[in-house]
Amino acid sequence: MENIKTMLLFQEIRNYILALLQQDEIATGSKLPSERALQEHFNSTRITVREALIRLEAEGLIYSQKRKGWFVTPHKLKWHPATKVNFYELAKQQGFTAQTRLVSANKIDNINFTDIFSAQSLYHLQRVRSLDNRAVMFEDIFCDAQRFDGLNKHSLNSSITEIMAKQYATNVVKEQSIISVTVLPDDVCEMLEKNSGTPCLKVVRQRFDEQEKLVDHNIEYWLHNAIEMIVEGQ
Repeated sequence: MENIKTMLLFQEIRNYILALLQQDEIATGSKLPSERALQEHFNSTRITVREALIRLEAEGLIYSQKRKGWFVTPHKLKWHPATKVNFYELAKQQGFTAQTRLVSANKIDNINFTDIFSAQSLYHLQRVRSLDNRAVMFEDIFCDAQRFDGLNKHSLNSSITEIMAKQYATNVVKEQSIISVTVLPDDVCEMLEKNSGTPCLKVVRQRFDEQEKLVDHNIEYWLHNAIEMIVEGQ
């Protein structure tokens, strides 16, 4: 009986918050009532409140930020995975302000990607990308260090696509992506201010130039409630 009561209360809390969202009583991006406030309002336990919130997060309606609380999910970035992407332009077209923060830029020996790159050494860049000051994606970027000699001396908080075009006469004309559903690695959770086990979309992306030569190999971890993929067929 206790399990049944807990399940019913969890549903009541979930439906209560859902009603607030549907009635626009809490604006997009605004903070939800605290877990403690919900506990007191429903005379509930923290575990039951957290279960209701996690379910709503899984539905993409709310999201959490570590040590900050729960918020109403903003509109999602719409992305066509079959077309090449300029993050800044895509965000601007949809009314977002995009930001990029460089985490690290190192030259490494090509040990793990010999089947992808023939180069002896690679640049490994790590960046966090945000929409309207909300961190939504972490990316690992690998490219030929000889082809893009001195890349780490440029301002890598901006568009790498534009740097490659202007400084190295390399234009990205084609992309291939493999998309899977997984959870954020623990180190990425810290970067995106999420708890361990947070679901995400993992995108392994390869970009090519006019000669169909590989430009870079990217591994991206997107928050699942921040992006919406659109695929059009004929």
